[in-house]
Amino acid sequence: MNKDWMVLTTINAPRHVMVTGDDLEAWLRDTAEADTMGLQAFFYECDLGAQLGFLHGRHIPVEQALAILDQYVRPGFPMGFHFPLDAWAA
Repeated sequence: MNKDWMVLTTINAPRHVMVTGDDLEAWLRDTAEADTMGLQAFFYECDLGAQLGFLHGRHIPVEQALAILDQYVRPGFPMGFHFPLDAWAA
């Protein structure tokens, strides 16, 4: 996917091993062992437009992404912390 670059650039910036759009898609679909740091970068560092664009481009329901956020990322943040994707759910 050509539009994955914005999301992948953000996620890959601090990494030694590159993450692909297919990797991120598998984590969001919960079909592969999740990389919590990669998911955290997606949900915390990428803006809402980039997140929604990636989800739309990969045909991943936002509800699925929110479930993954709740399962893998949200527990590592203070209670009540709002992620960009929470604005979509409101």
